[in-house]
Amino acid sequence: MSASCQAFASPFSKASPSQTTAPSWRGRLGATSVNHNAAASSTDKVTTSDVLSLDSIRSTLIRQEETIIFALIERAQYRHNAAVYTKKENLGVPPGSIVPEHGDATLSFLEYMLVGTEALHFAVRRYTSPEENAFFPDRLPAQKILDELEFPNLLSNIGGASDVNFNEILLKKYIDVIVPSVTIPGDDEQHGSTVLCDVALLQALSKRVHYGKFVAESKYLADPEGYQKLVDAGDADGVMKLLTNEAVEAKVVRRARLKAATYGREPLLADMPPLSTSKENASIVAAAAAAAVVGAIEAMGDDDALYDKVCPSTVESVYRDIIIPLTKDIEVAYLFRRCGKRPPPQFAPHRMSTDDIDT
Repeated sequence: MSASCQAFASPFSKASPSQTTAPSWRGRLGATSVNHNAAASSTDKVTTSDVLSLDSIRSTLIRQEETIIFALIERAQYRHNAAVYTKKENLGVPPGSIVPEHGDATLSFLEYMLVGTEALHFAVRRYTSPEENAFFPDRLPAQKILDELEFPNLLSNIGGASDVNFNEILLKKYIDVIVPSVTIPGDDEQHGSTVLCDVALLQALSKRVHYGKFVAESKYLADPEGYQKLVDAGDADGVMKLLTNEAVEAKVVRRARLKAATYGREPLLADMPPLSTSKENASIVAAAAAAAVVGAIEAMGDDDALYDKVCPSTVESVYRDIIIPLTKDIEVAYLFRRCGKRPPPQFAPHRMSTDDIDT
């Protein structure tokens, strides 16, 4: 089992009154989302406006890139192992979960592990955090082990906007597109390790794309009349255009590729001599800096054969073709509900707006 496919960490103890002003999960909004200037302030008070600033949200999304890229690297060490995505009759009901009244009890091995993980995490109130969205909310138990926490109203409940959940299409795209793109075809019998990595990666991807709700709320607050006018007219294309920042998207894709190139192969320092004198240290630092520059240049090229862990172009395509478009679909769906209207059919949670109309 890979060392980085490990359980999440969370302060499970009941929060004090001073702690209930921010979500309590790992990377909790308001505690880690604030920008560096706010974090360096002499005061511990963080306002909702700080948390919902686009700079603060972008800072959080940048830090999530490492989590996603390393999770992709972990999944890539195992073969495709298609068997874990095939539904089986004999798995039964995952411990702690329930069978939906009108749902299918048959699950794949991945679904079995994901449902069981979510049932356990639900019991310790993971999904009370506005940052977290379950893949199988209809299979979660009715009771929690721990008392409820109070969270600030960072998202709007108008029209069920805060409940927007696109994990259905995310899971489909993960199995059909992402896994085949980062793995070698075939089966290596490491099915348990495979699904553990799958669960960790899916949770990281879900958190990333559903941060679109916080982005959408921030953009709505900056121009409520503009978004309301477009939604009232049913102009989904206009909403998409208003919320799109192509320059930022290009930076995200480029940065993801560069990070994947950096983490996707063994560092050149592995062949360098051990550190001893300060003069040698300076030489090694200079060599490392030069190697980093070379790596950055290579990352923008097309030679994926240089990378033995994950291909930078693959990570780039995951961001460009799935993460960013799905995040924006969530933003549009949130904004329509936020403004009191049902989202158009192309922004339903079972599909992406970039899919063919019959998907």
